[in-house]
Amino acid sequence: MRTSAATLAALILCCAAPASADTGHVGVLLGAMSVDQADQTEWRPHARVEVGIRIWGPFEVGGYAQMGTLGFPAEMPSFGGGMFLELRPDVALFGFVPHLEVAGSRVTLPTANARVDAWEVHVGGGIGYELGVGIVLEARVLHHWYLDLPADGNVGVDGWTITSGLTYRLP
Repeated sequence: MRTSAATLAALILCCAAPASADTGHVGVLLGAMSVDQADQTEWRPHARVEVGIRIWGPFEVGGYAQMGTLGFPAEMPSFGGGMFLELRPDVALFGFVPHLEVAGSRVTLPTANARVDAWEVHVGGGIGYELGVGIVLEARVLHHWYLDLPADGNVGVDGWTITSGLTYRLP
């Protein structure tokens, strides 16, 4: 019985037809990113803009640009960008819409001493609430793994990003 319920839930999520002619989304998110440096975790301001295009069913592919800073106002801005694959089902429960994301990018991390370049892979998800036609307020949590860090960079190999913002679902 459990297996059939799980199978039915998976089919609903993966094969749901869009409620409207949704072709993707555009989003702006603000929040904080954690950077581990010298065995100490510090939270830094973070901003991200993204564009996603629906490729099949609830799956979207897209790109994003991001900026992390050492502090306000944009102290030592460090930029990056990459590509993502998202699962954005059109199933809303009481107006809430979940999504999952996996992505890869090239990032520059702001540290106390300098900027550190790295490759990054992240996985995470979030939940959104549709405020009006096509406008969604989202909250996200992403876990990052940093690759190809310099040996003397003194930066941790993973981190977190917590953001919220608005996305517009493209008609």
